[in-house]
Amino acid sequence: MSYSLYLHVPFCKRKCDYCDFPSYAGKENLIPEYLEALKAELGYYSSVYDKPSIGTIYVGGGTPTLLSEDQISSLFEAIRKDFDVLPGSEITSEANPGTVTKEKLRALMNCGANRISLGAQTFNNDLLKKLGRIHLEHEITEAFGLIREAGFKNVNLDLIFALPGGSLKDWQGSLVKTVKLNPEHISTYNLQIEEGTPLYIEKLEGALLLPGEEDELKMYQIAIAFLNENGYRQYEISNFAREGFECAHNTAYWTMKEYIGIGAGAHSFINNTRTENTPFIEKYLSGDFSSIKTEHVNTKKESMQEMIFLGLRMMKGFNLNDFTGRFGIGFREIYKKEIEELTNDHLIEMAGKNVRLTEKGLFLANEVFKKFL
Repeated sequence: MSYSLYLHVPFCKRKCDYCDFPSYAGKENLIPEYLEALKAELGYYSSVYDKPSIGTIYVGGGTPTLLSEDQISSLFEAIRKDFDVLPGSEITSEANPGTVTKEKLRALMNCGANRISLGAQTFNNDLLKKLGRIHLEHEITEAFGLIREAGFKNVNLDLIFALPGGSLKDWQGSLVKTVKLNPEHISTYNLQIEEGTPLYIEKLEGALLLPGEEDELKMYQIAIAFLNENGYRQYEISNFAREGFECAHNTAYWTMKEYIGIGAGAHSFINNTRTENTPFIEKYLSGDFSSIKTEHVNTKKESMQEMIFLGLRMMKGFNLNDFTGRFGIGFREIYKKEIEELTNDHLIEMAGKNVRLTEKGLFLANEVFKKFL
């Protein structure tokens, strides 16, 4: 069997005002020591699982493109030393427009990376400033051009809608400019105001002007219609791709495949056990893997719920035979009442052997998920 591999680079030039990920600004001096700790953790997993095979790699953050070319090369050398990276593996690195250079992209390409995920978020400079992003609109286009020049033929652009002070017109403008760049993949996320972030504090103080629920729904509907018209098939609640360019790494998460997470705040899922590393860089640097990790063995019910939540995120849904094969009991047997209610409300439907959200259910996905708690 093969695993997916995630590596977390928790360093940023500036932490965005909406971000609650384990990422930190002003700690770039720790990068060399942190990379050594990453290599140690790679070696740890390699020894425990006997140099496991890897089918997808995703380097996220934070800002992986804060690393120098030599640091990028050194990290990938360690990955290939400790893991068997299978031929044809999807290898993604996140990148931010404010930190992309020809040299770093060339280093990534030389290391075998074949997919870039660019954090555009919006093409409106005022909204970029409101989010605390370090780049401007023109830098998105410039970075995308550099990515193409470097030879990458699989590029994702991340976008966020329902931004503070954002309008339907702003969102439509970002979608038009994104499609004009012609990436292979587009991710669209509605802004979540997370506790502890600067935007959360503004919201508590009543100083944050957010679009209403009706406008937020319209933005999502506009994205679905516009991207579909332009050749991007929606294959997951937030993700759209040209045919053949669906993200294999994220699909592994949604289908409950096993994965290894390396770095501060990284998660792993192996043998029905979810493992989470400490999010704090300094603690992670201790290298004491028994103290930096917390483990939770899923109950059967928790695994069932996860398969439902994650599976229903995908447009094709999840397979009834897969559910029975994994748990030894049928989905219909356990959730007969919930299925009847959700089907009668036209929120889920059976498509052959798959259970999936309807179009109406797509817009009310959280209400559907709550039924299975």
